[in-house]
Parts: sequence; C-alpha cells; structure tokens
Amino acid sequence: MMVKTLSFSAMSIISMFPISKRGTFLIFITLLVFMVVAGLIVVGSDPWLLGKKSDLKIAVAGRFHLPKSTAEEQDSFLKLSKITNEPVSPSSGQQSSETLTLDQVLHALALIPTMTPGDDTDAKELSLVLRWVSFEPERACEYAYHSALDGADENLLMAAVSAWARIDPVSAARWSSKLRSPLLRDIAVSTAFGIWMSTNQSAAMSSLKFLQGSATRSSAWSGMANVSSKNPRAALTWVEKLPGPIRERMLQQVFGSWIRRDPLSAAEWLSKQPLDIQLPLAGRVAAEWARKDPQAALYWVLASSSGSLTGPRLSPGPVQRRALDAAIGSFVSSDPEAAAVWMTTPPGRPFFSQRVASIASSWASIDPYTASSWVWTLQAGKDRDTAVGAFSATWTRSDPAEALRWIQGIRKAADRNTALSSFGGALASSDPETAAYWSTQISERSLREETLTRVLSQWRIINPGAAAQFIQTSSAMVFMRKRS
Repeated sequence: MMVKTLSFSAMSIISMFPISKRGTFLIFITLLVFMVVAGLIVVGSDPWLLGKKSDLKIAVAGRFHLPKSTAEEQDSFLKLSKITNEPVSPSSGQQSSETLTLDQVLHALALIPTMTPGDDTDAKELSLVLRWVSFEPERACEYAYHSALDGADENLLMAAVSAWARIDPVSAARWSSKLRSPLLRDIAVSTAFGIWMSTNQSAAMSSLKFLQGSATRSSAWSGMANVSSKNPRAALTWVEKLPGPIRERMLQQVFGSWIRRDPLSAAEWLSKQPLDIQLPLAGRVAAEWARKDPQAALYWVLASSSGSLTGPRLSPGPVQRRALDAAIGSFVSSDPEAAAVWMTTPPGRPFFSQRVASIASSWASIDPYTASSWVWTLQAGKDRDTAVGAFSATWTRSDPAEALRWIQGIRKAADRNTALSSFGGALASSDPETAAYWSTQISERSLREETLTRVLSQWRIINPGAAAQFIQTSSAMVFMRKRS
C-alpha cells in the first residue's frame, strides 16, 4: 500500500516537470522508491528493531525446562512463607543492564560467546543474568545452571538463585532441589535456603519436609546454618533441637565462625551446655583459639596457669582432656617453633615427649634448615631419636635429595642410622629401589633388617619381580633368604 502511494505521488510530481527533464527525475524517483522498500525489508527481517520476540529467546530460554510445582505443593509452600519482594541491589557493574528490556538482555547474552573470555565478560554476563531474573527468574537460573555445567563460574548460578530467592524463595528453593548435578544442586539449595532463612526462618525450616533426598536436605541445613552463623547465639537455639548427626554438623558450622571471631564468648557459652554439646565442640574451640591466641587457649584447657590470664576454665574431665589435646596439637601445627619453646617451660614440659615428633615434623614442613638445627639442641636419648626420625621422614617426602644430603652429613652413627631408617620408610612407597639401597647402609643390624623388611613389603606390591631379584642378590638380604 505504501509503495502504491509513493508511486502515485511520484507520477503527480513528474507531470509538473518539462518533458526534457522528466527522464532524469524519473530515474531519481525510482532509486528513492527502491531504497525505501529495501529499508522496510531489512527492518522486517530484524525482530529486535520491530520489538518482537526473537528465535534467540526460544533458543536460550526455552531449551531448558524443569517441571512446575503441583498446585498442592505450591499452596503448601505459600502458606508457610511470607514472600518479601525485596529489590536486588545491583553492583556497579550491573548499572548498564538495569534499563534493558528482556529482548535486549537475551540478544546481549547471545553475544557473550563471541567476546574475549575474562573478568569483564564474566561481569557483563552476570549483570545480564541478574537483569533476566527480574523478568523470568526460572529461565535465567536454568541458563546459569547450564552455563556452570559447561564451565562458567559457579558464582553465576549462586548469584542468579540468590536474586530469585529474594523475590520468591519458595519457587527458588523447589527449583534448586530438582537439579541433577550434586555439586551445583548443593550450591543452589544452600543459597536459596540461606536467603529464605534470613527473611522467614520458620517457613524455611518447615519447608524442609518437602525436600526429597538426604543430600538435598543437608545442603539446605548448611545454607541455613551459614546465614545463621552471623547470629550464633540465636542460631544455636534451633540447631540444638536437631537430631543426632545433623545436629553435630550444624553445631560445628554455626560455631566455627563464632570461634574465629570471639573464642572467649564461645568458650563461655560452651561451658554452660550439657555434656553431649560440649564433647563435639570443645576440641574445635580449643584448636581455633590456639591458632588465634595460644596462651589464652592453653589457660582455658588447664595446660597453663601462669601469667595474668583470667576467664573461664574447663573442669577436669573428658571434655577438658579432649580440648587440651586439640589445643596443643593446633599450637604445634600452626607455630611449631613457639610450641617447642613453650614446652621447655614448666607448664609445657610434661607434654614434650608426646609431642616432640609433631614439633619436628611440622617445623620441617615449614623451615627444614632451622628445624634441623633445633633437633641437635636436644639431649641424646629417646626424645632426640624421635625428633630425628620424624624430621627425616617429613623432609624426605618433600625433598628426598636434600634430606639425603643432610643425613650423609650426620657424624654420629646412631643418629645417622635413625635418619636413614626414616628415609627408607618414607621413600618406600614412591621409590622402593632407592629406599632399599640406602636402608642397607644402616650399620646397626637389627634396625637395618627391620627397615629393609618394611621397604620390601612396599616394593613387592609395586614391582614384585624387582623386589625378588633384590632379595636374591643383595648381601644385606641374607636374613630374608634364610627365612624363606
């Protein structure tokens, strides 16, 4: 119709021109009409320009589909939840996507694969997905889920589910529980229930009975406990009521952040709890506290009574013994040098013999050269033998060549034999041939035969033929040939 109108108007105008100039003007009018028609064809072929929904939307948003909830389930969920339509606060990187229409979002997402991978592309995709959530949360989360399956950052799924849960926690939680990937389901479920817990605790907890599968329920508990850990005292009131194993796990999770922030308050709270609550948590408190303030932790577990420290102390008994063991173990593993110094003082001396191997091993893994100097400061005897053996084994596992050079430099035969025995034992599972050779260099017969027996037991598993040949040809293996 539009073309006919243009043609009629053009003929009227042409009649106004002299005959000599009508040919030129007719050519001009023909070109003009052609350009208009071509423009209409281009516009009609581009649904983005016409504002229509494109095939891209169907490809991106329609290829994933999860079953909708039944009316009964949805009604049950809605009765439990007071859904709050809190707006999702966009980050600075999302500002450019705030005003996009749904079609524009989908069009931009279709271009993501053509962009250079990197932080900027990830940020753009995240902002687009969060904008999509405001239109079609389930489709947006499906996109994020499948993107994560294909290698995208899992935070994309977490952010999408989080945004959906702020709009409709019921649907977000139910959708998350249906995901097939265990890992991504755990992320989505814990995220959804964490958000739900922060807006309507009773509804979130009551909804757990609708979840299918123990792993899914565990993920939900984990998300709820993670959010609740921001207010541990309040959270512990409902965690304490949980049954058996799940209660201990949630106690550990909720309690963990509290211990790291304020171990003293956590310890005070724990001292007022029944024995079945204290036992699984006392060691955790002691270990975390010892990493933050070892002297205060040792005072709490009755390992130290000196100084100006005050505050709660455990009563002697099974809880105190468990906490004591955890505190000292944590102190040794986090700062073996300071632990070694403390164990030369009267309060720490009773624990030295049982912890000397841990000190040597932990110290060797941090600074073997300084640790080796400490080993030789110990008096000859059982404690030094233990330290030499533990130090040698640890260094051998991380750097066998350096450990061997250190062993070859030991002048005293007894110390060198102890170190070689540990060297052979530590190396047996990875290089039994080398371990066996150096074990034959142990001068003390009983220790040499004991070490070779241990090494050969590993070698027979790895390469029985080579182990058998070594037994038959090595002069150090006469004792084993006689046994057979």
